[in-house]
Amino acid sequence: MSEHSTPKQRVEFGLETIPTDRTVTVSLRDLMFVHQTLAEFVQFFHQPMHYPDLRAVERFLGTSGSGDAFDVLSESVYKRMHDMLPPNIHEAFGDGERFEHPLPPSYYDSDDDTVA
Repeated sequence: MSEHSTPKQRVEFGLETIPTDRTVTVSLRDLMFVHQTLAEFVQFFHQPMHYPDLRAVERFLGTSGSGDAFDVLSESVYKRMHDMLPPNIHEAFGDGERFEHPLPPSYYDSDDDTVA
């Protein structure tokens, strides 16, 4: 058994607890902001020539308040998507069990050079 969870395992963990027919109504503008954010990350990371070294990734991500990719990602998660999620889902995040995979990601290990 692995000591770490993969990104896919972490993303999918707990989703089976949500009925497949449960829906929410969201602002199309906010949904498009989140979509465009994810598309920007895919556009950058799909081509290894975009990130030949760590410095290139750091430039893409930027720093807090720079308006670069990490700022946009943070806005997507903490502002735009916040109102999309119902209260019981917010509570589940606070409990830290329903959607938190029991195995840590590999990047928690400072001596591990791989990402699972």
